Amino acid sequence: MNVKYPYRFINWAQNESCLAAQFFQPESVSEIQSIIAKADKVRIVGSGHSWSSICLSDHTLINFDRFNQVLELDKEKKKVRVQPGIKLWQLNEYLDKQGFALTNLGSISKQSVAGAISTGTHGSGKNYQILGSQAEQMSIIKADGTLQVIHKGLDRELFDLCLVNLGALGIISELTFNIVPAFRLQETVELLDFNLALEQMETLLQNTDHFKMWWFPHTDKMILYKHNRTMEPANDSRFRQWFMDEFISVYAYRLFLKVGTLHRDWRKTINRLLLQNFIKPINRIEKSYKVFNVPEPPLHREMEWSFDVKEAVAFLSAYKNRMNNSAHRFNFLQEIRFTKADSYALSPCYGRDSVWVGCYNADNYGWKELMQDFEDLATKFNGRPHWGKEFAVNADYLKAQYPDFDKFCALRAAWDPSGKFENDFIRKIFGAMQPN
Repeated sequence: MNVKYPYRFINWAQNESCLAAQFFQPESVSEIQSIIAKADKVRIVGSGHSWSSICLSDHTLINFDRFNQVLELDKEKKKVRVQPGIKLWQLNEYLDKQGFALTNLGSISKQSVAGAISTGTHGSGKNYQILGSQAEQMSIIKADGTLQVIHKGLDRELFDLCLVNLGALGIISELTFNIVPAFRLQETVELLDFNLALEQMETLLQNTDHFKMWWFPHTDKMILYKHNRTMEPANDSRFRQWFMDEFISVYAYRLFLKVGTLHRDWRKTINRLLLQNFIKPINRIEKSYKVFNVPEPPLHREMEWSFDVKEAVAFLSAYKNRMNNSAHRFNFLQEIRFTKADSYALSPCYGRDSVWVGCYNADNYGWKELMQDFEDLATKFNGRPHWGKEFAVNADYLKAQYPDFDKFCALRAAWDPSGKFENDFIRKIFGAMQPN
Protein backbone atom coordinates (compact mmCIF):
# COMPACT_ATOMS: atom_id res chain seq x y z
CA MET A 1 0.00 0.00 0.00
CA ASN A 2 1.30 3.42 -0.97
CA VAL A 3 0.96 6.13 1.69
CA LYS A 4 1.68 9.88 1.66
CA TYR A 5 1.59 12.44 4.50
CA PRO A 6 0.27 15.02 3.60
CA TYR A 7 -1.05 15.02 0.03
CA ARG A 8 -2.10 17.89 -2.22
CA PHE A 9 -5.01 16.96 -4.48
CA ILE A 10 -5.99 19.08 -7.49
CA ASN A 11 -8.81 17.97 -9.74
CA TRP A 12 -8.51 17.63 -13.51
CA ALA A 13 -10.13 20.99 -14.23
CA GLN A 14 -7.89 22.69 -11.65
CA ASN A 15 -10.84 24.48 -10.04
CA GLU A 16 -10.90 22.42 -6.82
CA SER A 17 -8.08 21.36 -4.50
CA CYS A 18 -7.37 20.28 -0.93
CA LEU A 19 -4.48 19.34 1.35
CA ALA A 20 -5.30 15.96 2.88
CA ALA A 21 -3.51 14.93 6.07
CA GLN A 22 -3.02 11.43 4.65
CA PHE A 23 -3.39 9.71 1.30
CA PHE A 24 -3.64 5.95 0.79
CA GLN A 25 -3.55 3.69 -2.26
CA PRO A 26 -4.71 0.32 -0.88
CA GLU A 27 -4.45 -2.97 -2.75
CA SER A 28 -6.95 -5.12 -0.85
CA VAL A 29 -10.30 -5.00 0.95
CA SER A 30 -8.59 -5.65 4.29
CA GLU A 31 -6.34 -2.61 3.79
CA ILE A 32 -9.39 -0.46 3.01
CA GLN A 33 -11.14 -1.71 6.15
CA SER A 34 -8.05 -0.91 8.22
CA ILE A 35 -7.95 2.66 6.87
CA ILE A 36 -11.65 3.17 7.62
CA ALA A 37 -11.24 1.86 11.16
CA LYS A 38 -8.46 4.34 11.97
CA ALA A 39 -9.69 7.44 10.13
CA ASP A 40 -12.07 10.09 11.45
CA LYS A 41 -13.12 11.27 7.96
CA VAL A 42 -12.60 9.50 4.61
CA ARG A 43 -13.21 10.48 1.00
CA ILE A 44 -12.43 8.64 -2.23
CA VAL A 45 -10.72 10.24 -5.20
CA GLY A 46 -10.37 8.58 -8.60
CA SER A 47 -9.04 10.41 -11.63
CA GLY A 48 -10.30 13.76 -10.30
CA HIS A 49 -12.56 14.26 -13.30
CA SER A 50 -15.32 15.92 -11.26
CA TRP A 51 -15.72 19.69 -11.36
CA SER A 52 -17.58 19.69 -8.05
CA SER A 53 -15.92 19.51 -4.62
CA ILE A 54 -17.22 15.99 -4.08
CA CYS A 55 -13.76 14.46 -3.47
CA LEU A 56 -12.22 17.06 -1.18
CA SER A 57 -11.04 16.28 2.34
CA ASP A 58 -8.62 17.78 4.84
CA HIS A 59 -8.44 14.40 6.54
CA THR A 60 -8.03 11.08 4.70
CA LEU A 61 -8.12 10.48 0.94
CA ILE A 62 -8.18 7.01 -0.63
CA ASN A 63 -7.27 6.38 -4.26
CA PHE A 64 -7.79 3.07 -6.06
CA ASP A 65 -5.18 3.27 -8.82
CA ARG A 66 -3.61 0.15 -7.25
CA PHE A 67 -6.99 -1.53 -6.78
CA ASN A 68 -8.02 -1.63 -10.40
CA GLN A 69 -8.05 -5.16 -11.74
CA VAL A 70 -10.53 -7.25 -13.70
CA LEU A 71 -11.43 -10.05 -11.28
CA GLU A 72 -13.54 -12.27 -13.50
CA LEU A 73 -15.02 -12.41 -16.99
CA ASP A 74 -17.94 -14.77 -17.47
CA LYS A 75 -18.35 -15.01 -21.22
CA GLU A 76 -21.33 -17.34 -21.05
CA LYS A 77 -23.36 -15.12 -18.70
CA LYS A 78 -21.91 -11.93 -20.24
CA LYS A 79 -20.71 -10.39 -16.98
CA VAL A 80 -17.47 -8.80 -15.85
CA ARG A 81 -16.42 -8.34 -12.21
CA VAL A 82 -13.93 -5.56 -11.48
CA GLN A 83 -12.24 -3.61 -8.72
CA PRO A 84 -13.45 -0.01 -8.33
CA GLY A 85 -10.31 1.76 -9.51
CA ILE A 86 -10.23 0.45 -13.06
CA LYS A 87 -10.60 3.33 -15.52
CA LEU A 88 -13.27 3.18 -18.18
CA TRP A 89 -10.67 3.25 -20.95
CA GLN A 90 -8.90 0.28 -19.38
CA LEU A 91 -12.14 -1.67 -19.12
CA ASN A 92 -13.10 -0.76 -22.69
CA GLU A 93 -9.81 -2.05 -24.08
CA TYR A 94 -9.91 -5.21 -21.99
CA LEU A 95 -13.45 -6.07 -23.03
CA ASP A 96 -12.72 -5.35 -26.68
CA LYS A 97 -9.84 -7.84 -26.69
CA GLN A 98 -12.22 -10.43 -25.27
CA GLY A 99 -14.92 -9.67 -27.84
CA PHE A 100 -17.24 -7.71 -25.53
CA ALA A 101 -18.26 -4.13 -24.72
CA LEU A 102 -20.36 -1.98 -22.42
CA THR A 103 -23.65 -1.22 -24.11
CA ASN A 104 -23.41 2.56 -23.65
CA LEU A 105 -20.72 5.04 -22.61
CA GLY A 106 -20.23 8.72 -21.95
CA SER A 107 -17.95 11.08 -23.83
CA ILE A 108 -14.92 10.74 -21.55
CA SER A 109 -13.20 7.50 -20.51
CA LYS A 110 -10.67 8.80 -17.97
CA GLN A 111 -12.92 8.20 -14.93
CA SER A 112 -12.68 5.25 -12.58
CA VAL A 113 -15.76 3.04 -12.83
CA ALA A 114 -16.75 3.57 -9.18
CA GLY A 115 -16.53 7.35 -9.48
CA ALA A 116 -18.49 7.39 -12.73
CA ILE A 117 -21.30 5.33 -11.22
CA SER A 118 -21.38 7.20 -7.91
CA THR A 119 -21.92 10.57 -9.61
CA GLY A 120 -24.50 9.47 -12.19
CA THR A 121 -22.28 9.64 -15.29
CA HIS A 122 -24.24 9.03 -18.49
CA GLY A 123 -24.03 8.69 -22.23
CA SER A 124 -26.77 9.40 -24.74
CA GLY A 125 -29.61 7.42 -26.22
CA LYS A 126 -33.38 7.55 -25.83
CA ASN A 127 -33.53 3.90 -24.75
CA TYR A 128 -30.44 3.87 -22.55
CA GLN A 129 -30.17 4.80 -18.88
CA ILE A 130 -27.18 6.23 -17.00
CA LEU A 131 -23.89 4.30 -17.05
CA GLY A 132 -24.55 2.67 -13.67
CA SER A 133 -27.65 0.92 -15.00
CA GLN A 134 -25.28 -1.63 -16.55
CA ALA A 135 -24.13 -2.70 -13.06
CA GLU A 136 -25.76 -5.81 -11.61
CA GLN A 137 -24.00 -6.10 -8.27
CA MET A 138 -21.90 -3.89 -6.02
CA SER A 139 -20.05 -4.32 -2.75
CA ILE A 140 -19.81 -1.41 -0.31
CA ILE A 141 -17.66 -1.19 2.81
CA LYS A 142 -19.65 0.65 5.46
CA ALA A 143 -18.37 2.93 8.22
CA ASP A 144 -18.16 0.04 10.70
CA GLY A 145 -15.97 -1.92 8.27
CA THR A 146 -18.58 -4.51 7.31
CA LEU A 147 -19.02 -5.47 3.68
CA GLN A 148 -22.48 -5.06 2.17
CA VAL A 149 -23.12 -6.95 -1.09
CA ILE A 150 -26.09 -5.57 -3.05
CA HIS A 151 -27.58 -7.42 -6.03
CA LYS A 152 -29.89 -5.60 -8.41
CA GLY A 153 -32.18 -8.57 -8.90
CA LEU A 154 -32.29 -9.72 -5.28
CA ASP A 155 -32.71 -6.38 -3.48
CA ARG A 156 -33.82 -3.83 -6.03
CA GLU A 157 -34.95 -1.20 -3.51
CA LEU A 158 -31.58 -1.15 -1.73
CA PHE A 159 -29.71 -1.24 -5.05
CA ASP A 160 -31.68 1.77 -6.29
CA LEU A 161 -30.75 3.71 -3.15
CA CYS A 162 -27.06 2.82 -3.35
CA LEU A 163 -26.15 3.13 -7.03
CA VAL A 164 -25.72 6.91 -7.27
CA ASN A 165 -24.29 7.36 -3.79
CA LEU A 166 -21.87 10.34 -3.95
CA GLY A 167 -19.52 8.39 -1.69
CA ALA A 168 -21.84 9.16 1.23
CA LEU A 169 -22.83 5.60 2.12
CA GLY A 170 -19.44 3.89 2.16
CA ILE A 171 -16.66 2.77 -0.15
CA ILE A 172 -17.36 0.66 -3.25
CA SER A 173 -14.96 -2.30 -3.25
CA GLU A 174 -16.26 -4.32 -6.19
CA LEU A 175 -18.62 -4.04 -9.16
CA THR A 176 -20.19 -6.52 -11.57
CA PHE A 177 -21.37 -5.24 -14.95
CA ASN A 178 -23.59 -6.78 -17.58
CA ILE A 179 -21.81 -6.67 -20.93
CA VAL A 180 -22.70 -7.31 -24.56
CA PRO A 181 -20.85 -8.72 -27.56
CA ALA A 182 -18.55 -6.12 -29.10
CA PHE A 183 -20.30 -3.99 -31.71
CA ARG A 184 -19.66 -1.14 -34.08
CA LEU A 185 -21.38 2.18 -34.54
CA GLN A 186 -22.03 4.11 -37.70
CA GLU A 187 -21.53 7.78 -36.92
CA THR A 188 -23.05 10.44 -39.13
CA VAL A 189 -22.42 14.08 -38.34
CA GLU A 190 -24.12 17.02 -40.03
CA LEU A 191 -25.08 20.65 -39.53
CA LEU A 192 -28.68 21.79 -39.23
CA ASP A 193 -30.33 25.12 -38.39
CA PHE A 194 -30.86 25.37 -34.63
CA ASN A 195 -34.64 25.79 -34.79
CA LEU A 196 -35.01 23.07 -37.42
CA ALA A 197 -33.00 20.69 -35.22
CA LEU A 198 -35.44 21.32 -32.38
CA GLU A 199 -38.40 20.73 -34.69
CA GLN A 200 -36.94 17.39 -35.85
CA MET A 201 -35.54 16.35 -32.47
CA GLU A 202 -38.24 13.84 -31.55
CA THR A 203 -37.95 12.11 -34.93
CA LEU A 204 -34.16 12.03 -34.65
CA LEU A 205 -34.41 10.53 -31.17
CA GLN A 206 -36.84 7.85 -32.33
CA ASN A 207 -34.77 6.86 -35.37
CA THR A 208 -31.28 6.92 -33.80
CA ASP A 209 -29.79 4.49 -31.31
CA HIS A 210 -27.57 7.12 -29.69
CA PHE A 211 -28.32 10.73 -30.58
CA LYS A 212 -26.68 13.90 -29.27
CA MET A 213 -26.15 17.50 -30.37
CA TRP A 214 -23.42 20.11 -30.06
CA TRP A 215 -24.04 23.84 -30.21
CA PHE A 216 -21.47 26.59 -30.52
CA PRO A 217 -23.03 29.65 -28.82
CA HIS A 218 -23.59 32.81 -30.85
CA THR A 219 -24.35 30.68 -33.93
CA ASP A 220 -27.63 29.51 -35.47
CA LYS A 221 -26.47 25.98 -36.30
CA MET A 222 -26.68 22.71 -34.41
CA ILE A 223 -24.23 19.83 -34.95
CA LEU A 224 -26.10 16.53 -35.01
CA TYR A 225 -24.40 13.27 -33.99
CA LYS A 226 -26.27 10.12 -34.99
CA HIS A 227 -24.79 6.82 -33.78
CA ASN A 228 -26.47 3.65 -35.01
CA ARG A 229 -25.43 0.08 -34.37
CA THR A 230 -24.22 -1.82 -37.41
CA MET A 231 -22.66 -5.09 -38.50
CA GLU A 232 -20.81 -3.37 -41.33
CA PRO A 233 -16.99 -3.39 -41.14
CA ALA A 234 -15.07 -0.40 -39.78
CA ASN A 235 -14.08 2.17 -42.40
CA ASP A 236 -12.45 4.87 -40.29
CA SER A 237 -8.95 5.66 -41.53
CA ARG A 238 -5.95 6.34 -39.33
CA PHE A 239 -5.40 9.62 -41.16
CA ARG A 240 -8.93 10.83 -40.39
CA GLN A 241 -8.52 9.81 -36.75
CA TRP A 242 -5.25 11.73 -36.51
CA PHE A 243 -6.46 14.77 -38.44
CA MET A 244 -9.85 15.18 -36.77
CA ASP A 245 -9.28 13.63 -33.32
CA GLU A 246 -5.81 15.02 -32.70
CA PHE A 247 -4.88 17.88 -35.03
CA ILE A 248 -8.30 19.58 -35.27
CA SER A 249 -9.97 18.52 -32.01
CA VAL A 250 -6.90 18.97 -29.83
CA TYR A 251 -4.28 21.30 -31.28
CA ALA A 252 -6.33 23.56 -33.55
CA TYR A 253 -9.22 23.83 -31.08
CA ARG A 254 -6.86 24.79 -28.24
CA LEU A 255 -5.28 27.42 -30.46
CA PHE A 256 -8.67 28.96 -31.24
CA LEU A 257 -9.50 29.01 -27.51
CA LYS A 258 -6.28 30.88 -26.75
CA VAL A 259 -6.99 33.42 -29.48
CA GLY A 260 -10.44 33.93 -27.97
CA THR A 261 -8.89 34.92 -24.64
CA LEU A 262 -7.12 37.88 -26.28
CA HIS A 263 -10.39 39.61 -27.10
CA ARG A 264 -13.69 38.10 -25.97
CA ASP A 265 -15.75 39.71 -28.72
CA TRP A 266 -13.78 37.61 -31.22
CA ARG A 267 -15.41 34.49 -29.82
CA LYS A 268 -18.55 34.87 -31.92
CA THR A 269 -16.46 34.84 -35.09
CA ILE A 270 -14.29 31.98 -33.82
CA ASN A 271 -17.34 29.83 -33.09
CA ARG A 272 -18.63 30.40 -36.61
CA LEU A 273 -15.22 29.43 -38.00
CA LEU A 274 -15.20 26.23 -35.97
CA LEU A 275 -18.48 25.22 -37.58
CA GLN A 276 -16.69 25.03 -40.92
CA ASN A 277 -15.27 21.65 -39.84
CA PHE A 278 -18.80 20.24 -39.96
CA ILE A 279 -20.06 21.66 -43.27
CA LYS A 280 -19.09 18.44 -45.04
CA PRO A 281 -21.07 15.56 -43.44
CA ILE A 282 -19.04 12.87 -41.68
CA ASN A 283 -19.90 9.20 -42.09
CA ARG A 284 -17.72 6.61 -40.42
CA ILE A 285 -17.97 3.14 -38.85
CA GLU A 286 -15.80 2.19 -35.89
CA LYS A 287 -15.73 0.16 -32.67
CA SER A 288 -18.41 1.35 -30.25
CA TYR A 289 -16.15 2.72 -27.52
CA LYS A 290 -14.08 4.66 -30.06
CA VAL A 291 -17.23 6.41 -31.28
CA PHE A 292 -18.78 7.01 -27.85
CA ASN A 293 -15.58 8.51 -26.43
CA VAL A 294 -14.27 11.84 -27.73
CA PRO A 295 -10.75 13.30 -27.53
CA GLU A 296 -9.91 14.74 -24.12
CA PRO A 297 -11.09 18.37 -24.15
CA PRO A 298 -9.04 21.38 -23.08
CA LEU A 299 -9.30 22.54 -19.48
CA HIS A 300 -12.63 24.24 -18.95
CA ARG A 301 -15.38 25.00 -16.42
CA GLU A 302 -18.50 22.89 -16.67
CA MET A 303 -22.09 22.65 -15.51
CA GLU A 304 -24.60 20.10 -16.75
CA TRP A 305 -28.25 19.76 -15.79
CA SER A 306 -30.92 17.23 -16.71
CA PHE A 307 -34.51 18.17 -17.55
CA ASP A 308 -37.68 16.32 -18.41
CA VAL A 309 -37.31 15.60 -22.13
CA LYS A 310 -40.79 17.05 -22.62
CA GLU A 311 -39.22 20.42 -21.77
CA ALA A 312 -36.30 20.00 -24.19
CA VAL A 313 -37.50 22.33 -26.94
CA ALA A 314 -38.71 25.03 -24.57
CA PHE A 315 -35.55 24.94 -22.45
CA LEU A 316 -33.10 24.88 -25.37
CA SER A 317 -34.90 27.79 -27.03
CA ALA A 318 -34.81 29.80 -23.81
CA TYR A 319 -31.19 28.80 -23.24
CA LYS A 320 -30.11 30.00 -26.67
CA ASN A 321 -31.93 33.32 -26.27
CA ARG A 322 -30.47 33.94 -22.84
CA MET A 323 -26.90 33.11 -23.87
CA ASN A 324 -27.00 35.11 -27.10
CA ASN A 325 -28.55 38.14 -25.41
CA SER A 326 -26.29 38.16 -22.36
CA ALA A 327 -22.97 39.89 -21.83
CA HIS A 328 -21.24 36.50 -21.64
CA ARG A 329 -19.04 35.48 -24.54
CA PHE A 330 -18.72 31.72 -24.86
CA ASN A 331 -15.74 29.99 -26.40
CA PHE A 332 -16.68 26.38 -25.82
CA LEU A 333 -19.20 24.02 -27.40
CA GLN A 334 -22.32 23.10 -25.43
CA GLU A 335 -23.35 19.43 -25.43
CA ILE A 336 -26.95 18.15 -25.44
CA ARG A 337 -27.62 14.48 -24.67
CA PHE A 338 -30.56 12.22 -23.83
CA THR A 339 -31.18 9.36 -21.40
CA LYS A 340 -34.01 7.06 -20.39
CA ALA A 341 -35.86 7.39 -17.08
CA ASP A 342 -34.69 5.24 -14.16
CA SER A 343 -35.52 4.45 -10.52
CA TYR A 344 -32.18 5.21 -8.86
CA ALA A 345 -32.83 7.49 -5.88
CA LEU A 346 -30.22 10.17 -6.62
CA SER A 347 -30.10 9.82 -10.39
CA PRO A 348 -30.87 13.11 -12.14
CA CYS A 349 -32.99 10.98 -14.51
CA TYR A 350 -35.14 9.57 -11.71
CA GLY A 351 -38.68 9.07 -12.95
CA ARG A 352 -38.36 10.93 -16.25
CA ASP A 353 -36.84 10.57 -19.70
CA SER A 354 -34.27 13.33 -19.71
CA VAL A 355 -32.37 15.80 -21.82
CA TRP A 356 -28.97 16.86 -20.50
CA VAL A 357 -27.74 20.35 -21.31
CA GLY A 358 -24.16 21.33 -20.62
CA CYS A 359 -22.92 24.86 -20.04
CA TYR A 360 -19.16 25.06 -20.57
CA ASN A 361 -16.58 27.81 -20.87
CA ALA A 362 -12.83 27.62 -21.30
CA ASP A 363 -11.81 30.32 -18.82
CA ASN A 364 -12.84 31.58 -15.39
CA TYR A 365 -13.80 35.09 -16.47
CA GLY A 366 -17.35 35.83 -15.32
CA TRP A 367 -17.92 32.16 -14.45
CA LYS A 368 -19.65 32.82 -11.13
CA GLU A 369 -22.13 35.16 -12.79
CA LEU A 370 -22.61 32.75 -15.68
CA MET A 371 -23.32 29.86 -13.33
CA GLN A 372 -25.92 31.91 -11.48
CA ASP A 373 -27.51 32.98 -14.76
CA PHE A 374 -27.70 29.39 -16.00
CA GLU A 375 -29.08 28.07 -12.71
CA ASP A 376 -31.75 30.78 -12.58
CA LEU A 377 -33.04 29.44 -15.87
CA ALA A 378 -32.48 25.76 -15.04
CA THR A 379 -34.45 25.89 -11.80
CA LYS A 380 -37.44 27.40 -13.60
CA PHE A 381 -37.57 24.16 -15.61
CA ASN A 382 -37.11 21.90 -12.53
CA GLY A 383 -33.65 20.87 -13.63
CA ARG A 384 -31.36 18.57 -11.67
CA PRO A 385 -27.59 19.18 -11.66
CA HIS A 386 -24.99 16.54 -12.46
CA TRP A 387 -23.36 15.64 -9.12
CA GLY A 388 -19.86 15.59 -10.60
CA LYS A 389 -20.10 19.04 -12.13
CA GLU A 390 -20.45 22.56 -10.80
CA PHE A 391 -23.66 23.78 -9.20
CA ALA A 392 -24.66 26.16 -6.42
CA VAL A 393 -28.34 25.43 -5.71
CA ASN A 394 -29.16 24.77 -2.06
CA ALA A 395 -30.19 21.60 -0.28
CA ASP A 396 -33.87 22.57 -0.11
CA TYR A 397 -34.05 22.79 -3.89
CA LEU A 398 -32.30 19.44 -4.34
CA LYS A 399 -34.51 17.71 -1.79
CA ALA A 400 -37.61 18.89 -3.63
CA GLN A 401 -36.30 17.37 -6.88
CA TYR A 402 -35.76 13.83 -5.56
CA PRO A 403 -38.80 11.89 -4.25
CA ASP A 404 -36.56 9.34 -2.46
CA PHE A 405 -34.25 11.93 -0.94
CA ASP A 406 -35.38 11.17 2.63
CA LYS A 407 -34.97 7.42 2.07
CA PHE A 408 -31.37 7.98 1.03
CA CYS A 409 -30.77 10.14 4.10
CA ALA A 410 -32.21 7.44 6.34
CA LEU A 411 -29.90 4.83 4.81
CA ARG A 412 -26.94 7.16 5.25
CA ALA A 413 -27.84 7.64 8.92
CA ALA A 414 -28.02 3.86 9.39
CA TRP A 415 -24.76 3.05 7.61
CA ASP A 416 -22.67 6.07 8.61
CA PRO A 417 -24.15 7.47 11.83
CA SER A 418 -21.01 9.40 12.79
CA GLY A 419 -20.49 10.99 9.35
CA LYS A 420 -17.19 9.27 8.59
CA PHE A 421 -17.74 9.66 4.84
CA GLU A 422 -18.97 13.25 4.84
CA ASN A 423 -17.16 16.39 3.71
CA ASP A 424 -18.38 19.94 3.06
CA PHE A 425 -19.98 18.84 -0.22
CA ILE A 426 -22.00 16.08 1.48
CA ARG A 427 -22.94 18.26 4.45
CA LYS A 428 -24.27 21.01 2.19
CA ILE A 429 -26.60 18.54 0.48
CA PHE A 430 -27.68 16.21 3.29
CA GLY A 431 -26.66 17.97 6.49
CA ALA A 432 -24.07 16.87 9.04
CA MET A 433 -24.41 13.63 10.97
CA GLN A 434 -24.29 14.06 14.73
CA PRO A 435 -21.76 11.71 16.42
CA ASN A 436 -23.17 9.55 19.19
